[in-house]
Amino acid sequence: MKRFILMLQFLTRIPINMNLDVNEDDFFEGVIYFPLVGLIIGMFVVAFYYIGTILSDKLLGAVFAVIIEVFITGGLHLDGLADTFDGVYSNRQKDRILEIMKDSRLGTNGALALFVLLILKIVLINSLKVPDVYAVLLLMPIFAKLNVVLASRIASPARKQGMGNLFIGKVSTGQFLIAFIIAIIPSLIFLKIVPVIGLMLIFSILYVRHISNRIDGMTGDTLGSLSELSEVAFLLFIVILFR
Repeated sequence: MKRFILMLQFLTRIPINMNLDVNEDDFFEGVIYFPLVGLIIGMFVVAFYYIGTILSDKLLGAVFAVIIEVFITGGLHLDGLADTFDGVYSNRQKDRILEIMKDSRLGTNGALALFVLLILKIVLINSLKVPDVYAVLLLMPIFAKLNVVLASRIASPARKQGMGNLFIGKVSTGQFLIAFIIAIIPSLIFLKIVPVIGLMLIFSILYVRHISNRIDGMTGDTLGSLSELSEVAFLLFIVILFR
């Protein structure tokens, strides 16, 4: 339970007033709870989507769903997305890319990535049919977080030090399998999602390969970027397969 609370504090801004006695091992051991944290986030997303539809229509529901996720996560992964796009797609050498990613200033590539991603989320969520949309929104953060666990399992760290090094290259196959089982259980409410699960894992593997080709590994920023891009990929796969 301590490690689950730790992951909830780490990945969200949900106010939990508990001072935990933890060490570095608690972080990478707690990685199995990533999908469970995703489930908590998904519950908020579903609730606010429903509120938006009650107040107006599906479009407002989609806007509310996106806004509450940004609020709940504190924009943690969006920051990683912006830093990744500013650095990786700056067409520089590895050392310079890593320097750019550490820069707190928002560049053009990062701003464009944020804008496009948020718009895509709203449009894709708005295109989903009721009642499927509720299951999709619940499961979306779960499998995005599972992709982060998989990436941490198969990648190596691009930096000698960094927040991402708490997880990258330290996750075992057993931990990934436990996280996978945790992610699969909620998906039983929406069995036709099964083909999408495979596509999501493939997406994670291809993303890790792509980023590793540029900077010889992964960082905390690229893990955050993967989480955000995985949500868009999840929605896109749903829209394409079930249109």
